[in-house]
Amino acid sequence: MASPLQIFERKMENIPRDKDGLRLWLRIVACTQMVEQEIRVMLREKFSMTLPRFELLAALDRVPDGLTMGELSRWLMVTKGNITGIAERLSEDGFIKRQPTPTDRRSFVVTLTPKGRKLFKEMETQYERLLDEVFVEISIDDFDSFTGVLAKVKEVIENLREQQGRAG
Repeated sequence: MASPLQIFERKMENIPRDKDGLRLWLRIVACTQMVEQEIRVMLREKFSMTLPRFELLAALDRVPDGLTMGELSRWLMVTKGNITGIAERLSEDGFIKRQPTPTDRRSFVVTLTPKGRKLFKEMETQYERLLDEVFVEISIDDFDSFTGVLAKVKEVIENLREQQGRAG
């Protein structure tokens, strides 16, 4: 039985060479999905944690004073409804606390608890270790070249959005 990677490689062979943009995009998407799957497995097996919960904790770790639910929604690029459900479960588990904002009792500021910060630091260490393993074969030159290419793609997209009058 063929692995998902083997199936992907066979599909890539059928894309004509004059479709290099498509070929590159599909390769980026496939690699991203594979790395993300490894992260999901590691979080689930080692911490009984989902990736969305990890990402919410990571956002709060970067902003120790906390974020409102709306800010978390924008930061993580998901709906407020998604954030609310994730935050409720993390709060029930004692990893975060939600407090009404002083200026608007309908709005909550979410922060990590000491228990949440400790767990996040453990997960972050394993997350970084996994990424080091995934990218161990990438040379500094390859890394620099690839990040340069991605920076160019980002710039092109930002320029297209600006020309079309759309915000990022």
